[in-house]
Amino acid sequence: MIKGRIELEFPDSETARVVYESVLFEHKTVPYRRSRMDFYLKENKVIMEFIAKDNSALRGTLNSYLRWIKVALDVAEL
Repeated sequence: MIKGRIELEFPDSETARVVYESVLFEHKTVPYRRSRMDFYLKENKVIMEFIAKDNSALRGTLNSYLRWIKVALDVAEL
């Protein structure tokens, strides 16, 4: 079992909110099988706390979330 926490700090709370709200739908609809992710907003940070059964499950889950976050940031820059 692998447990961890990632905090992504943004320049301001508005940017963090936009990223959080952009990813929230995906977070709520992901069918978890071998991993679990708690995803929340705190001031200017987006926080991800995860538990995964193995490295592959962890990698897949983190890659999905980080890709969604990158897309949200790219769109916000437009």
